[in-house]
Amino acid sequence: MANDSEKYIQGAILQGGGIPQGKTNVPKKYVDRQGQYLAIRTQQFTEARAKYSSDFVEAQVQGLLEDFYEWTTTYIRLPDVRSNSSVTTQIDDYKTVLFEDKEIEYFPIGAKVETMGNIWICANPSNISGAQATAIIRRCNSSFNYYDYYGNIKTEPLVIDKVAMQGNDNVAPSDQVLLNGYFNAMCQLNEVTKRELNTDRIIILGSKAFKVTGFTDFIQEFTGDYDSSHVLNFSLRIQEPTENDDIENRIAGGKLRSFKADIIGESELNQNSTTKLAAVFIKDDKAVEPTDEYPVTWLWESSDTDIAEVDADGVVLGKGVGNVQITARMAQNTAISATAELVVKETNFKPYVAFMSVVPSAVEQYESITVTAAYFENAQQTDKVVSWSFSGANKKNYKATIDDNALTIYCIGADNTPLKVTAECEGQFISFELILEGL
Repeated sequence: MANDSEKYIQGAILQGGGIPQGKTNVPKKYVDRQGQYLAIRTQQFTEARAKYSSDFVEAQVQGLLEDFYEWTTTYIRLPDVRSNSSVTTQIDDYKTVLFEDKEIEYFPIGAKVETMGNIWICANPSNISGAQATAIIRRCNSSFNYYDYYGNIKTEPLVIDKVAMQGNDNVAPSDQVLLNGYFNAMCQLNEVTKRELNTDRIIILGSKAFKVTGFTDFIQEFTGDYDSSHVLNFSLRIQEPTENDDIENRIAGGKLRSFKADIIGESELNQNSTTKLAAVFIKDDKAVEPTDEYPVTWLWESSDTDIAEVDADGVVLGKGVGNVQITARMAQNTAISATAELVVKETNFKPYVAFMSVVPSAVEQYESITVTAAYFENAQQTDKVVSWSFSGANKKNYKATIDDNALTIYCIGADNTPLKVTAECEGQFISFELILEGL
């Protein structure tokens, strides 16, 4: 029977059995896999026609890139999974996922799909025999909350096996043992669930606390490949929450945790002078030092810039007389902040030297900063010449040039010792320290 399909099959045989070529995400374990006849045509048809389906959607998907947990945007179909038997779950709790892109031939177990307000987890891959990537995915119908390193409330989705609690008899006669209410659950195995879930750990779902039991974190997609374990299966035993559980935010033991900030520094400064404030992140009543893995940066603001200005490093310049609030807000969690009350006093009528702008605390290699100082008498700026002196850092690591009362410092190289700069006139002086940074 000479038809187009027959001709296509014959052509596929001559070309190596129709083995799909150039696939972008096929694992090394599939090196021996042979493509099906008409596989290429099937993939091309899906790519061309899927967009006309009523269940064709844009989705964020994991498991398609070299980093399993990295998200990428693609288009999928989500037809319903139906059974001839009685349906005990909602139809939308189970879907078949079919990828439009013909280059996607593999979708691994444990990978997430996020679209249309829900997250699904791949529970049953069917990609070994199929011509293209398909799988059964399960909708995450619950979630638990936890704190990240910075105190942000994060959510991890769960699949609860049945919405009806199992073993919900509270009676435990001597001749039998009944669980006092439990659910079977599944979620993705990732850095969060490795840290937050384990046997006897507690999570909050709704208004109840649940203890994790029957913890299984070793189910592999490829035998002997420990890195292919991407799902967690466990049971959740119901129990009453304790006074330490934060039911409002749904975090087990949440009331024992604390995340706050504090500001250290002077509470007073004179008009036209500067002071440096420092913010500290305090977690569980202990000050936290920033690291490369977990940096802590602050956003500074003044309640009245006519009284005082504050720069990105917490250096405050007093401008007008009065009270002002200086606030430091953590960039990694803007809900954490601290406010310091600062009093800017009227300028002392004694002669003094003052900087005319906010003084930087550091300068990068091959960059320069300029600072201007002036001598004041009777609270009035004079045109007297200010002299500059330097100490601390090695002279080979910086170059200083002076133009009238303006000082420019050029950073040649990094130095472990800060450069101390002093401006002096008529026996009055003012100093600041500058860190010389390297590349």
